[in-house]
Amino acid sequence: MDAEKISFLLISLAGDSFSKLVEALQEAKVGNKERVAELLVESDALMNEAHRAQTDLMVQESRGESCEMSVLLVHAQDTLMNTILASTLIQEMIEMYGLFRPILEKGEI
Repeated sequence: MDAEKISFLLISLAGDSFSKLVEALQEAKVGNKERVAELLVESDALMNEAHRAQTDLMVQESRGESCEMSVLLVHAQDTLMNTILASTLIQEMIEMYGLFRPILEKGEI
């Protein structure tokens, strides 16, 4: 697969993964634990698929099959990195919602 196709694949997969993360955070806010778990699994699957595509590109390059650097490829890599970072932060935020939900429901805050 050429760099342009991999770039679009990375952007698509990472973008979809990010959307699932944001949806999971929204579901955590209302206490829907089952849906949160489903969305996190879906997000991880998409992110893993994107990571595999990125790894394929690096393997190609390590074999001497260099790819042309482009703004599109840089954007694709950036999108994936931001999604990975967002995943870490959003999962922490989801845990916080879980910790604070009982307090909010009691009206103590």
